[in-house]
Amino acid sequence: MHPSLAQLAPLFFLSGAAALVAEATWLRWLRLWLGATAPAASATLVAFFAGQALGALLGARWVARARRPLRTYAALEAGAALGCLAVPVLLSAGETALAGSYDGLRDSPGLLTAIRFGLALAVTLPAALCFGATLPAMGAAALRGPGELGSRGSLLYAVNTAGGAAGVILASFWLPPLFGVSATYGVGIGLSLCACAGALWIGRREQAEPRETDEDRPRASASRSPSHRSRMSARLLALAALSGFGAFAAQVLLVQSLGQVLDQSVLAFGAVLVVVLVSLALGAAAVSVAVRGGLVPAQTLLGLALGATALGLASFPALLFAATGGLDFVGSGDAWPGLPLEALGTAALTAGPLLLAASLVLPLTFALAGDEAGDAPDRGGAGARLGLLAAVNTVGALAGAVAAPFVLVPTVGLWGGFLALAFLYALPAVLVRDVSRQSRALRDLALAGGWVAVLALANPLDLPETRLEPGERLVHQESRAAGLVAVIERDGERLIRIDNHYALGGTAERVHEERQGHLPLLLHASPDRVAFVGTATGISAGAALAHPVKRLHLVELVPGVASAARRFFHDANRGVYTDPRSHTVLDDARNFLRSTGTMFDVVVADLFVPWRSGTGSLYTQEHFEAVRARLHPGGLFCQWLPLYQLQEAEFRVVAATFHAVFPEAALFRGDFFGAFPIVALVGWRGRPPAAERVSENARALARAGETDRWIADPAGVGVWALYAGPLPAPDPATPRNRDDRPRIEFQAAKTHVGGRRGVAEPLVGLRWSAVQDELRLAARAGGVPFFPDLPAEARRAAEGGAALQLASGLLVAGRADEAARALTRAATLLPPHLLAAAPADPSAADLWHDLPRELDGH
Repeated sequence: MHPSLAQLAPLFFLSGAAALVAEATWLRWLRLWLGATAPAASATLVAFFAGQALGALLGARWVARARRPLRTYAALEAGAALGCLAVPVLLSAGETALAGSYDGLRDSPGLLTAIRFGLALAVTLPAALCFGATLPAMGAAALRGPGELGSRGSLLYAVNTAGGAAGVILASFWLPPLFGVSATYGVGIGLSLCACAGALWIGRREQAEPRETDEDRPRASASRSPSHRSRMSARLLALAALSGFGAFAAQVLLVQSLGQVLDQSVLAFGAVLVVVLVSLALGAAAVSVAVRGGLVPAQTLLGLALGATALGLASFPALLFAATGGLDFVGSGDAWPGLPLEALGTAALTAGPLLLAASLVLPLTFALAGDEAGDAPDRGGAGARLGLLAAVNTVGALAGAVAAPFVLVPTVGLWGGFLALAFLYALPAVLVRDVSRQSRALRDLALAGGWVAVLALANPLDLPETRLEPGERLVHQESRAAGLVAVIERDGERLIRIDNHYALGGTAERVHEERQGHLPLLLHASPDRVAFVGTATGISAGAALAHPVKRLHLVELVPGVASAARRFFHDANRGVYTDPRSHTVLDDARNFLRSTGTMFDVVVADLFVPWRSGTGSLYTQEHFEAVRARLHPGGLFCQWLPLYQLQEAEFRVVAATFHAVFPEAALFRGDFFGAFPIVALVGWRGRPPAAERVSENARALARAGETDRWIADPAGVGVWALYAGPLPAPDPATPRNRDDRPRIEFQAAKTHVGGRRGVAEPLVGLRWSAVQDELRLAARAGGVPFFPDLPAEARRAAEGGAALQLASGLLVAGRADEAARALTRAATLLPPHLLAAAPADPSAADLWHDLPRELDGH
C-alpha cells in the first residue's frame, strides 16, 4: 500500500517550514559570528546552497535504490534535526578557531571570505544536505512514476515552498520577539521531527518496491540504474539551472531595489522573502493544474513563461518608479503592522508579475522530464529525476547569489542588472520549440512587441539610480553588493546617502560630528590607540587627529562609504583616511571587535539606526562585552544614541544593557536640541579620570585652535555643560537586549520611532529632560559616586546644560514663555563666554533662531 499525496503533503509543508526557520536562524548566527559584510553574507548563502545541491544530487541516487522511500524521507528529516542541533556547537568551535587568525587575515579579504565560506559550509553541511535530499525522497514516495512529475511533482514543490513561506513568517515576524532566537530554532527542529514522526506513522504500511532477482538484474541493469533513472536531456538541465540562476539573482536585485523604498528592517526583508516564496508556490501549483487538466501544453507554457519573465524583469524598474513616486518611501500608515503590509503590497504589485512568470519555469522542467521518461511506473526514477533537477537548479541559484551582487551590480548597475537578466531569459524564450510553427510565430511576435514597448516606454537605463530632492546635485554614485552609495551636494554642503534615503552625515553637520569624536577622547586620561566604529564621512574620526593619539582604527562596513569619504570629504575630515596614524578596516564592526587581538584605549560607536536589519546586534550585551574585552584598563567605550529614533522604553533597554557591562557609566549630551537630540553612553573599564584631567584636556584643545566652545573651552568648563550625570543601576524589571532576545531589532522595526510612520513618540523634548531628571535623582538616591572631585563651577555648568536642554524642549512643545525663563536660568548658570557666540553656535539652533529677543535680553 502506497500513501496518498493528501497524506504526504502536510509532512512536506512542515519540512519546508522547518528548513526556512533553520536557514533564517543560521543566517542570523553567521551574521553575528562571521560578520554582516556583503562577501560574508554571500559566503553563507553559497554554503547553504552548496549543501542543498549536494543533498539533492545524493538523494537522487539514494532514492533510485530505496525500497521504502518514505522511510528514507523520515531518516532524512531526523538527520536534518540532528544536523541542526550540531550547528551552534560547530559554530562556536569555528569562531574560536577563526579568532586566533583574524588579524593576520584581515588585510586579505579574499582569503578571509574563503575561510568564512568554508566555516559556513562545514557547520551547516550535514543539515543542509539532509534538507536538500528530502525532495527526491518525498518524490519517490508520492509519485508512481516520472509521468507524474508535472502534475504531482509540481504540487509537492508548491506545498514545500508554501511551507517555506510559513517558516519565514515564523522566523521573521512572530517567534523571535516573543520567545527568542533559540526557541525559534527549536521550533524549526521540532517541525522536522514532526515530519519524521508523521512519515514513520504513515509509512508503517508502506509497500516495499520489488527487489530485483538475479534473472532481472542483467535486464534491468541499464534501464534501472541510478544514472539511467535520472537521465534527461541537457536542454532540461540547462533550463533548470537557468531557473535557479535567474530566480535567485532577481531576488538579490529585488531586495536591493525594494530596500531603497522600504525601511530595511527585519520585518521588511521578511515581507519581501514571503512574496518571493508565495510566488514560487503559486507558480508551481499553477503548473500542476495546467498539466493535470491538459489546459496548455507544457512546451507552449514554457516559452510564454520565459518571455513573460524577460519582459517583467525589464519593466520592473519603471513599475517601481511609478508605484513609489520615483523611489520615495512607500505608504504613510503606522509602522506595525503597516510597514510589513505595505512591503508585501509593494513587492507584490511591482515584482509579483515577474516572480509568477519565473516561478513556472522549474515546474515546467518537471513536466517535460516526465514527458521524456514516459508513463511507466517507477517511483525511484521519479524521485531521482526530481532530485537531479533540484540539484542543478540549486547550483544555478548558487551562481546567481554570487553573480548578482558581485558581477552584475558593479558592472552594469542595479537597473542594468535587471536588463541583463531579462536578456538571459529572452534568449531561451525565442529558442524553445512550440507545438506548432504558427503558435511559435505568434509567441515570438508577442515577445518582440513587448520588448519594443518596454524599451520605448519603460527602458530601465533611462531611469536614475539615485533619487535627488530639489536643489540637490549628484557628485558621485557607486553601486556595489553592499548598496548604493551617493555623494550629494546641497546648498554648498556635501553629504553621503546610502540606498537613497539614509544620510550618513555631511559637512553641514561638521561641528556636531566632530564633537562626537572629541568628547570621548576628552574623557580619557591619555588615549593612544582609538577605534571608531562606523566612520561614515570620517568627520568624527578626523577630530581624533587633534588629540595625541598614536594609532587610529577606522572600522566601516560599506567599502563605498569609506571610498567616498576618502575622495570627497578629505578637507572636512582632516584627511583622516590618509593620515599615517590611521588604519582602515573594511569589515563588520561587531565581528572585528570580537575577533581582533588589538587592544584600545577608546572605542567610539557612531549613531546607528535602530530599526535597520542587523543594527540591533550593535546594542546587545554580547557586543558590549566584546568591546569591554578589547579595552585597556581605564579604557572607555562611547556609544552614541539617536534619541529621535528611540522611544523611551527602547532607550531604557539599551541603557540597562549597557550598564550590565559597564557599571561605571555616565550620560553626556551631544547637543541641546529639543527635537533631534543625541546622547552618549560612556562606560569605563575601571574608574573614570579625575575631573581636572578632563578639564585640562579641554583647555589643551582650545590652545590647539579648536573652536567648539562646548569642547575646547579655555576655562575647561564647557564640556561639563554636556554632562547629564552618572548612569544609575536600572530597574531590575527592565529587560536586556541579547543576541538570543533581540528586543531592539524587532521592537524598533515595529515602532519605527522617528521615521515617517512611527507609532510611538521619540525620546525628545520634554520627555528627554524628564528622563534626565529621573536618572540624576536615581543616581543620587543610589549614592553613585561619579566625578566626586567636580568643582563647583563645573557643577553649575552641568545644571546650566540641563536648563538649556529644558528650554529647547519647552520651545518644541510650543511653550515659548517658559522656554525663555529656562534659557534665563541657563544663562545665570553657564559662564558668559559659552553663550557669547550663541547665534553662530548650532548646538541649540532652535533657541538661537526662535528666541532672538529673549537671547538679546541676556
